[in-house]
Amino acid sequence: MLPAAKVDEMIRRVDLFRGLTREDVLKIFSKGMVVRNLKDEVIFYQGTTGSQMYIILGGKVGIFDGDVQIATLRTGDMFGEMALVNREPRCATAKALEDSLLFVLTETTFQTLLTKRVSVQLLLNIIHTLSERLKQHNLQMVRQTGGSACGPGG
Repeated sequence: MLPAAKVDEMIRRVDLFRGLTREDVLKIFSKGMVVRNLKDEVIFYQGTTGSQMYIILGGKVGIFDGDVQIATLRTGDMFGEMALVNREPRCATAKALEDSLLFVLTETTFQTLLTKRVSVQLLLNIIHTLSERLKQHNLQMVRQTGGSACGPGG
């Protein structure tokens, strides 16, 4: 069982756990698994289908479009969440940039093991994260093109 202080720290640092109680997070950890990835180990490949998302508990992960690194993720960040939302092939490759400890949460856990309240909160947190990433991408595009930061859905 995780120490209470560690769980409280994760609730503060991991966007996925925003709005959840210590008991909720402990239950999530009891349903998922923790894996260790060595530096340069591929976690998943672009174009493959997956039904897991990952939370970085320690280390650093690179997200790659082909050979181009498009993001660097650190402790507390999540990735692979789009596989839980859209069931399409992964749009990027994830690779450990250093030895990393990851928490893996599967679609099955969402669908069958978590209460509706917790599942809904987790999905809202995923939507928030995706929205923030889109906003940052749009701002980057504005800087490059001089257009508007808010698209038609804005």
